[in-house]
Amino acid sequence: MVQINKAKHWLDLKKLILILATLCVFTSLLNALFSSYQVQKQVMVKDTLEANRAYATKLADVTDLFLQSVLMQLKASSETIATQLDNPEVVNKELSQMLTRTHSFDSIVLVNAKGEIIGAQPSSLGVIGATLKNEVETLPLREKAPFIVGPFVSPAGNLMVSPTHPMFDQEGIFVGFIAAGIYLKGDNILGRLLANHHHQDKTYIYVTGPNGKLIYHHDDHRIGQDVTKNEVVESLLSKTSGSAQIVNTQGVAMLAGYASVPTSGWGVVAQRPLEVTMSQLANTMRHVLKTTIPFTVFLLICVLGLGTLIAKPLWRLAKLSEQVEDGRNIDFPHVSTWYYEAAWLYQAMHSSVKNLGAQIQRFDDERKQDQLTHLFNRRGMEKWLETAYEQQTPFSIIALDIDHFKHVNDTYGHDVGDVVIRKLAELMRTNAREQDHLCRSGGEEFLMFLPHVDIDKADRIAERLRACTAETEFGEAGHITISLGISHWPLCSEDLHHALKLADRSLYQAKANGRNRVEHAVLANHNVA
Repeated sequence: MVQINKAKHWLDLKKLILILATLCVFTSLLNALFSSYQVQKQVMVKDTLEANRAYATKLADVTDLFLQSVLMQLKASSETIATQLDNPEVVNKELSQMLTRTHSFDSIVLVNAKGEIIGAQPSSLGVIGATLKNEVETLPLREKAPFIVGPFVSPAGNLMVSPTHPMFDQEGIFVGFIAAGIYLKGDNILGRLLANHHHQDKTYIYVTGPNGKLIYHHDDHRIGQDVTKNEVVESLLSKTSGSAQIVNTQGVAMLAGYASVPTSGWGVVAQRPLEVTMSQLANTMRHVLKTTIPFTVFLLICVLGLGTLIAKPLWRLAKLSEQVEDGRNIDFPHVSTWYYEAAWLYQAMHSSVKNLGAQIQRFDDERKQDQLTHLFNRRGMEKWLETAYEQQTPFSIIALDIDHFKHVNDTYGHDVGDVVIRKLAELMRTNAREQDHLCRSGGEEFLMFLPHVDIDKADRIAERLRACTAETEFGEAGHITISLGISHWPLCSEDLHHALKLADRSLYQAKANGRNRVEHAVLANHNVA
């Protein structure tokens, strides 16, 4: 019989199992932590960028609406004042009423065609009789059209932006312009609009003018600074929107979302320091590590105990082999091993990771929206319908479709078609409530779900959207029209899918009746199928 040198073979099976198990556990742990860190980092950065982009876009849209409102106020007053320039009492009364009517701006001045300030409110400005000289202030004289000037330092010494509107007499001759002053360091609607946002995670916003200078910043001392070296600002100067991971002009890594304000050429940026996101990730990983270490130690202790049990049947096999070598005839017994259990444990871990990955993917899928319009896609629509059905929430359905959309694509190309679709989506948002659910169900097909809205009110909403669309110019495509069909669940049909089909049928009925119109299904108690 061959003798084994135990001093030479110091590594027995129990030690080997412990060493291999320890290496496997720690290698798997480190790999899982590293992989989890990388995945979480990508997800957190991506989610932060998307959240900032969406927030900047919404804030840009609201700011654009505010500026359009100011220009409309100026237009109304310019029409009143243009024919009364020789009546100072009427002019001053109108200017005073404009200033006190809203808190949209801080001052208002009236300039004649020669660039002389002939009226101003508040009267304490002391600028009446002054003449506009610098190139920025005299832009409205050259443009002779609605214009937003700034930022610039006014004759009264205020850093401001100024929405302006031209004035024409009854013969259509340019007689000057009226300008509202919005102080960039003042307490006004624009400042409060930009300052009041919901983020509490060190996310902040700033606004740049068309010249790349700061119009708004949470640090008042930075207002007026030139930030054109910031790559996000460079994108905004070309009137593009999006998100990017950047290093700002202060040398700080940021996760920024940005959007342009069409009316003024301004840019809105919502950004969060990358360091804040990474610190949250570090806290998450520390928590994971803290909860994992006790389990790892417990597992190693179990491995040591199991190693002894594993070695025992193999030791029995070794002893049996000695008997076989001695020539003794023995019955070779069945020896239970751990291989199946180890495979089962691996399969259990593999299944857990696989299920976790599937759950993350499912959450990611549910979060997706239509990339072109940022309305909900069909997945989002189906999830909302499922929730509404479970909660028995009644709602009206508006199905709409762009008339002759194929002609738009064939005539102007798909890029212009995409512009039309995006613009229509914006009009839908404008004409909808916050709780309404807006979906893009197909190429040029859309659905609006209006909770707790009866079919008559839905008809008025649809008609308003139809008229608004017909009056709006869609860029190169010009004017378009839409056809709309209305249904209600459960009043038109208790079957949810049938209620959707009724809205679709009404839409096609609108098209059959000449397009650019609204049709709606009749309530079920009127015996309409």
